[in-house]
Amino acid sequence: MKQLFVFVFLGFTLLQSCGDKTLDVSNARTLLKTGHFDHVFFAMDSTRFNEDLLRLKKDYPDFFKIGQDDAMLRNRFFDPQIRELFDSVDSAYANTEELDVEINAAFQYFYHYFPDHDSLKIYTWVSNFESLDPIVVSGNTLLIALDMYLGSESHFYKTAPDYIKQGFDKDYILSDLLHYYFSSNIPFLDDNSLLASMLHYGKIHYLTSLMLPGHKEHIVMGYPEDKMEWCLGNEANIWAYFIDNKLLFSSHQQNKQRFIEDAPFSKFYTSFDSESPGRVGQWIGWNIVRSYMESHPEISLTELIKEQDAQKILRESRYKPKQ
Repeated sequence: MKQLFVFVFLGFTLLQSCGDKTLDVSNARTLLKTGHFDHVFFAMDSTRFNEDLLRLKKDYPDFFKIGQDDAMLRNRFFDPQIRELFDSVDSAYANTEELDVEINAAFQYFYHYFPDHDSLKIYTWVSNFESLDPIVVSGNTLLIALDMYLGSESHFYKTAPDYIKQGFDKDYILSDLLHYYFSSNIPFLDDNSLLASMLHYGKIHYLTSLMLPGHKEHIVMGYPEDKMEWCLGNEANIWAYFIDNKLLFSSHQQNKQRFIEDAPFSKFYTSFDSESPGRVGQWIGWNIVRSYMESHPEISLTELIKEQDAQKILRESRYKPKQ
């Protein structure tokens, strides 16, 4: 598969924000195939399971390359609890046309920015919560676990922590889809500092925002809206904390756990911890990357992806949060 960082960028100027709402991508050549494996799989005839499964393998060959064996699929098909889970998915996503349209719209922007990218295949399925990752990326194939997008109040999620299940909503499908794909293709920066991690995820959120023009920033970040409002109101304080405590160039894993990894809140060890969302370091990283690209409109997305010098990005971003 062609990695994103070797694509040829055509040199058009990027308008920054959460994508360019005025950009016309209607002529973008979209090499995208979408399919709904879950609907076809559970619609099979139980008396002809082996024959129907063989036909399914011919129709969805890339799905089966990811490691779904016949015995496991048979167990899933006849498991009443998984069938109940699919019924909930089918009720929420009975009409898949709207989802397909939204996916295709996002990837029109993707192929506009990366016109030489190989074809992509995106399938929906029911994961039965085998992983906390709602999106599986394997080469050029992406699987969307629709059972992880039934709404945060679904009874299936009653034991999940609030900070995790708030993202189990259909509003986050597109941002998750792009986030996971970019995450699997963008290399980490060379050094092991907190700043390098911030900028790695900042690149991912920045690229995702370009593919989703008009989407609110909290959707791109995977935050509830009130947590994004907290970040916007405390950006200067967050940045000052990083600077005053000399955290940016620290390589201590604990700092990444505090500010990069998913968590119910970020750990400043202050009274406002409980009000903050997790991953605030990623959000600051996005702001730095955005400022960097605004300061250098001549830099292509490919060049951004390939750039490994964290200190250069910070320095040339001229990032300065509003007081």
